[in-house]
Amino acid sequence: MGGLLLTALLTPSAQASGGPGSGNGAGCTPTVGGHVGATTPVPVSESATVNCPLVSGPPGVPYGAPSNVQGPRLTPGQGCSYVLYRPIRIEVTSDGRVIEHDPSNDGSQYGSVTYPGDLAAIPVGVAQSYNIYVPTRFNGKADAGGNCTIPDPGWVLGCPDPVAFTNFVVAGNICWFTTPNAVNAPPINPPTLLQFLDTDQINQFIHVGTMTSLPDNPNAGLVNIGTCFYINGATFQGLGQQLPIRQPATFEMSVSQPVGDGTGRFIFYVFRITIAFTGADWNFGDGSTAPDPGLPAACQRVQADIAVSHTYLKYGTFPVTITEHFDVTVNEFWSDAAGQHGPITLNGLIPPIDRQLAVYQKLVIQEEGVPVGG
Repeated sequence: MGGLLLTALLTPSAQASGGPGSGNGAGCTPTVGGHVGATTPVPVSESATVNCPLVSGPPGVPYGAPSNVQGPRLTPGQGCSYVLYRPIRIEVTSDGRVIEHDPSNDGSQYGSVTYPGDLAAIPVGVAQSYNIYVPTRFNGKADAGGNCTIPDPGWVLGCPDPVAFTNFVVAGNICWFTTPNAVNAPPINPPTLLQFLDTDQINQFIHVGTMTSLPDNPNAGLVNIGTCFYINGATFQGLGQQLPIRQPATFEMSVSQPVGDGTGRFIFYVFRITIAFTGADWNFGDGSTAPDPGLPAACQRVQADIAVSHTYLKYGTFPVTITEHFDVTVNEFWSDAAGQHGPITLNGLIPPIDRQLAVYQKLVIQEEGVPVGG
């Protein structure tokens, strides 16, 4: 009954196109099923596909047109009939299945149809642009008040009369009546995203490392000879592993926004976040911030994430610091009735991040017989 005719017409071997629209699909792949609310950033592979969930309802919650639509009265008089368009509900489950809930001809109950995986995007894609109904026709007689209420025989499917069957090449005929209700979403408002993403969340993925030296403490460096400083453990928290700090790290999160038109639909915005190390500033505690042009041969044999040398021209104990600098790039993606959108770069959303290690005290002494530099 109603759209349940679809059950016999869908075959697992059929192929779906992946969704309607003419938006820019180069940046992300349309999928079904998004998270309602906001997720926190998680590491992903830099080459991982960006999935853009189609506009739909919350997982496990049927959504669709909010109410019946009255069709035209066709035959007034003793014999009468009229059409009522009953809303179909689409449900995307938490595991990505798509279920169509179809009303019976008299509207007293709902049946359900689960789409094969390769066709799941069809009803979700259509529901981005239309309200979907099952047309039903009441055939009867006018009662004493002149109202068409006496069944003769009553409610029947409204396809093919008065609504023609919809034909999907991949599925066959289905009984749908649609009215335009397209979701065309702008990019998310940056202040909205900043409710869920901030510098503190980014900082949790940055490990600034620890400082050592050569000669290493407690051994002293020598005046007029390069003292080497190393940073080890400077990494990004990647996907299941620590990534070298000189390799940008990629993360992903999503934020949903309700369409707010009574259909229960949501837009799912996906964000790819890249953190990149852009350099470091040193302060060697003697008034100098410039490392030596190169590393002494002995220093080159030490493995480190960052390595520099500095030649002190006087002796003493010097507070050495390093400030590491990072840029954060946020790219936005989403799906709507026009197709897939992105990447759109949200310039300046997260300002550059500066992280300073704890002060490292380095003792430098005067080697006997060697004059102190100027």
